[in-house]
Amino acid sequence: MKLISGLGYVLKEGLMQVIRAKGLSVAVVVIVAATLLQLSLFLGVSRVLDHLFASSNQKFEMAVFLSASTTQEDTARIQDFLSHDPRVDSAQLVSKEAALADFRKDAAIDQMVKALGENPLTDSFTVVLKNEAVDQADGLAADLKKDSGVDDVSYGKGEWATLSNLIHVIRWAGLLMAGLVFLTALFIVANTLTLALWARREDMISMARMGAPGWMRWGPYLCEGIFQGFMGSVIVTAVLEIIRRAAGEALQKYGGFDILNALPAEEWISLYLHLMVMGVVIGALGAFWALQKKWVKEIL
Repeated sequence: MKLISGLGYVLKEGLMQVIRAKGLSVAVVVIVAATLLQLSLFLGVSRVLDHLFASSNQKFEMAVFLSASTTQEDTARIQDFLSHDPRVDSAQLVSKEAALADFRKDAAIDQMVKALGENPLTDSFTVVLKNEAVDQADGLAADLKKDSGVDDVSYGKGEWATLSNLIHVIRWAGLLMAGLVFLTALFIVANTLTLALWARREDMISMARMGAPGWMRWGPYLCEGIFQGFMGSVIVTAVLEIIRRAAGEALQKYGGFDILNALPAEEWISLYLHLMVMGVVIGALGAFWALQKKWVKEIL
């Protein structure tokens, strides 16, 4: 019961200190909010890229071109191989007549075909890989090329690798920048909370003389930092949700982009929860850092 009463006192005093030191509290909340807003940019971009990359994975297709001399038996053998391969989600045979009809929808190509006087295409398979097997595209292409009935396999290998590497570079660069922003904010918050400790140093000395346990003396300041960090995160979450709705509709209406709206609601909720946790962490670590000052330890 005594412990619960003590915890209640710590929480109450922490909240009261936020209210008493309005100026410093506003400064800390603004710093935390500004930091989280910058971090949300890095996290948001990373999540959008991951979503786009995952969407690309789901639509990853491979074109398997058969040789001109391929017989029906060869075609049946290749189709049987694809239908039983665990890496393949679906395989559809595209006849050279169907492929030509699709190409001839372009007027320029249609003129070229008329001038050529014959169908230069061959039968092919449109192969869709399973999501978990996208990384095995090279192996599947190599296996298919071993078949004498296969002339070539196309799946944009170079472009896919370049896109993957670019996403990794952007993600790591974002993490580095986010780390620097986080540490900078932590330093500023810690020094701002140190001012609050200095303003109430006489109260801390009085509590020490009265025999109050250490956690009842430093606990309110730790809670103060946590409350301020949480308030900063709530503000950023509200601002981001407003921006998401307004910017998402504007981008889709005027630019034809649905990047923000395409990101699942679960991803946004996860982002907001991460920002709230980071806000609390910044506030808690900032307060803890402030409490590690030499003169504060001497009072405590």
